[in-house]
This record gives sequence, C-alpha cells and structure tokens, in this order.
Amino acid sequence: MPLHEIVARIQERKRELDISVSDLARRSGVSRATVIRILGGEDHEFSFANLQAILLALGISLDLTEIPAEQFRDQIATAKAKRLIALTQGNVALESQAVSRASAQSHLEEAKARIEASSRKLWAS
Repeated sequence: MPLHEIVARIQERKRELDISVSDLARRSGVSRATVIRILGGEDHEFSFANLQAILLALGISLDLTEIPAEQFRDQIATAKAKRLIALTQGNVALESQAVSRASAQSHLEEAKARIEASSRKLWAS
C-alpha cells in the first residue's frame, strides 16, 4: 500500500474515532509534532516504530501479506524475460516479422528459465 494511502487511512480512522492529535500522541507514545507531520503527509522518513504505534493506537493492524517466494520469483523472472524479448525484438526489427504465439511463448519461457537459474540476474535491475 502506498504511503499516501496509509496516511489517508490513518486520517480517516482518526475522524471515525473522533480522537484528537494530542490524545493520539499520548496513546501512541509518539510526539505530538511527529503525529502532526505524519498526518499531514509531510514526514516521509518517519520510523516504522512510530507508524506502528500510531496504527495500534487507532486499532489498525498492518497486514504484511507475502506472495509465496516461488510465485514472486516467477513474477520477477517473467517481467525480466518480457523486457529482454522486447529489447531483442526492437534491436533486430523482429516486430515486423510474423512470429507465432507459440514461438513467442517458447522464447519467453526459455529466457525466463535462464533468468530464474541465476539469482544475480533475477535481482539485478
């Protein structure tokens, strides 16, 4: 979830509970000034501990749902393979040539397999 959505949710919950900034600061143990900066979207470098304290004080849980590792690796490798295929097609003007869907899928799977085989290539930009 993007930071601005988290801040918006905190602001919405604060209104729902009709809790003042001072009370939120006291309940969370975070300084009033920091709460104001976070709620105003001005502080983009606040600590995770402060965010968690504010969320808990408002009764909001921060759900860190993970994508299974193998599925995540596959997503990264697929995206990289698609970029590689697109670069290759652009460089050798294959876009003007008819390539069957099966052939394109085969090339994609082969590139993906090679990328997945090397964690260095998988995590590099």
